[in-house]
Amino acid sequence: MGNSSDEILGRVSHLEDGDSSRDIYNDWSDNYDSHLIEEFGYISPEIAAQTLSDEIEASDVAIIDYGCGTGLVGQALNQQGFVTIDGIDISPGMLEQARAKQVYRHLVCGDLTTRIALDDAIYDAATCIGSMGAGHVGAQHIPELLRPLRADGLFVIIMNGAYYISGGFEPAFRQLENDGLWRIRKLEEFNYMTQLERPGWLLVAEKQQ
Repeated sequence: MGNSSDEILGRVSHLEDGDSSRDIYNDWSDNYDSHLIEEFGYISPEIAAQTLSDEIEASDVAIIDYGCGTGLVGQALNQQGFVTIDGIDISPGMLEQARAKQVYRHLVCGDLTTRIALDDAIYDAATCIGSMGAGHVGAQHIPELLRPLRADGLFVIIMNGAYYISGGFEPAFRQLENDGLWRIRKLEEFNYMTQLERPGWLLVAEKQQ
């Protein structure tokens, strides 16, 4: 399998619903940070961390980073002063890279499309950055990701703009609000790579139950 940035990004882009991304991210783990940051100008981690910092004043809140990958989001959160960060990801290779950054309290290898091994209502905030879309987390999995959040906890999501439409996330986000599971505080479009045209969506929602 090719591991150049273009080849592996192509593999990710061609995932379909029901596919597993585990092997792709294991293959990508050693070069993931350099590909995304140096070649693509990936800025989602900084945007997510700044967004959460703007919403939450206390630095001692407990945060779960869904699809934490190599720990770029955890690193950005730590740079904003957050110190209690847990992460979960499907790829052992990515988790090895995240562990080396030494910004996570706990790291768990797990599949976000199934019931996750986390207790109810133990986190004040959650992030899910770049982990929603085909072959990743679907709109139908969001209620399970809300379960470990406390009532009034914040959920920050950044996702690819194409998947936002094709994966039915737009109506799903609104339905979750209509069902009283969360209240959308922010939903806006932005380009999340400075070296590529990569439209995405940023959502901030507050858990209601």
